Amino acid sequence: MKTIKPVPDREVPVTLKTSLAQKSAITPCCLIFAGRGGTGKSTHARLHAEWIERSGLSLKIADLDRTNATLTAFYPNLVEAPRTADDKDVMTFLEDILERQIEEKYHLILDFGGGDLVLKNLALRLDLVGFFRDYAIQPVLFHHLGADLDYLAYLASLEEDGLFRPEKTIVVLNEFIKPSSQSVEIAFETIMRSRQLGDVLKRGARMISLPDLLPAPGIDRKRLRFYEAVQNRQSVDIPPLGPIKRQMLVQWLRTVGERFREADVDLPWIPTKGQFP
Repeated sequence: MKTIKPVPDREVPVTLKTSLAQKSAITPCCLIFAGRGGTGKSTHARLHAEWIERSGLSLKIADLDRTNATLTAFYPNLVEAPRTADDKDVMTFLEDILERQIEEKYHLILDFGGGDLVLKNLALRLDLVGFFRDYAIQPVLFHHLGADLDYLAYLASLEEDGLFRPEKTIVVLNEFIKPSSQSVEIAFETIMRSRQLGDVLKRGARMISLPDLLPAPGIDRKRLRFYEAVQNRQSVDIPPLGPIKRQMLVQWLRTVGERFREADVDLPWIPTKGQFP
């Protein structure tokens, strides 16, 4: 039987590393993952966390999901969270970590729970786009959508009230939600023909579809990061992914990177064509 050799532990290709000069020139970003529960926010956030970390850039993660603190399990050394799920504690924590980002210039991931109104409430208190601009932080807002019009409610509340409309807005259609027999175009036809989405795209937002990650249950159960799973690592008492599931993951990583490039999403950690995996 052919032996499948694992990739060396945490191997980072030279092409993925960022020089010190490049790092100093990169504007700190605040990545905000918003949308209803089950739309792939945390999975998507984990991928950007790995891309940023593998690029050698400074990163912190705020796990603001009050009912399912997924990111804490995968990034215990990077994640911070509110003391309690109380609205006041969550808002105080959010304000604090944003102010520290201004001082320390790290990239920041904010992962909100499904339908959480903390971001909207903060936007009601101050001009968030102006705040980020004045303090040289680049906000990046990811709106995660399912296949029916109800998923547009949160997007519409931020857009139509003019509460938070950052230049870098990316609409993410989660293919996991659609029936496997339907194409993206058919499954998301109602959403894609909606006035709300049309208005967002007209002002320059980008849109990608996030492919279904078939080995996700095994990766999540083993508490593996994506690149750890590709590299054939294993958790303390659970064996690593098998070669078929690993290859599915490799294809998923490549496809997501391709879709970001095709949508012309300009983020410094998006892998260029041909980068690992």
